[in-house]
Amino acid sequence: MRFWRWILPLFLLGLWAAGCTAAPAVVAVLPSPTLAATLTLAPTHTRTRTPTPTATPAPATPSPSPTLAVCSPLASFALAALPEMVSNPYHPPQPGSDNPHQGVDLAVLDPSSRIALTGNTVQAVLPGQVALIMNDRFPYGSAVLIETPLDQAPADWWAPSGIPEPAPTLAPRSALTCPAFSQPLAMDETRRSVYVLYAHLQSIEGLSLGQPVTCGQALGTVGMSGNALNPHLHVEVRAAPAGIQLSSMAHYDTSASPDEMAAYCLWRVSGLFQLVDPLKFMLR
Repeated sequence: MRFWRWILPLFLLGLWAAGCTAAPAVVAVLPSPTLAATLTLAPTHTRTRTPTPTATPAPATPSPSPTLAVCSPLASFALAALPEMVSNPYHPPQPGSDNPHQGVDLAVLDPSSRIALTGNTVQAVLPGQVALIMNDRFPYGSAVLIETPLDQAPADWWAPSGIPEPAPTLAPRSALTCPAFSQPLAMDETRRSVYVLYAHLQSIEGLSLGQPVTCGQALGTVGMSGNALNPHLHVEVRAAPAGIQLSSMAHYDTSASPDEMAAYCLWRVSGLFQLVDPLKFMLR
């Protein structure tokens, strides 16, 4: 009995110890190489949006620059008839000089008496806008000035007109009395225009400064206002910076204001306005 008293507890202690040992490790079974090769996933496709085709606009075809019509300055007389109507030809002076004759005189003659007549309608040679309206100021008398920007037609259209290149400097100051303008004169020196003066008019149409005019539009009638000995149309053509407008111009007259004399000098002798042969210009 004493033997079992010692053996039995030892036996039970052995069974308890055996229950507390770690569980056997779990071994992961990997697939064989052949199996792994067969487990490749199918590629994933990302759905992309197909862009809707758009029509490519055709390159714009540049519009050709417009050309200008040239009209006779005298109603009922064609341009080709002008050379036979010249009563005083164009005679440009030296730079800075105010000697005549800086334009051309065109006279309408009575067929039988050959006497110069008043009253024939004066027309715009080119479309443009009114840059001066002058009422009986010496020496031009009653006159209208029309500006036509040179960019209204291609350069090759103007080439036969005899328009000079811009002068690099102004001509030397002349012997004329040339006061400064009371206010700065506006102009656009980045652009050029041609200016046509119609002078010694008997009457002027109801025009306003800056008003657009068309080729052949009536400007007034032939007369002998200002420094004129007989009825004729005096035409002067000059090229200058664009956008110049004058309120009046006069000289050789005690009634001429400083601004009128300044405008006359600017037009006649400053060199800013460059002379063009009127007949060559009109008969281009």
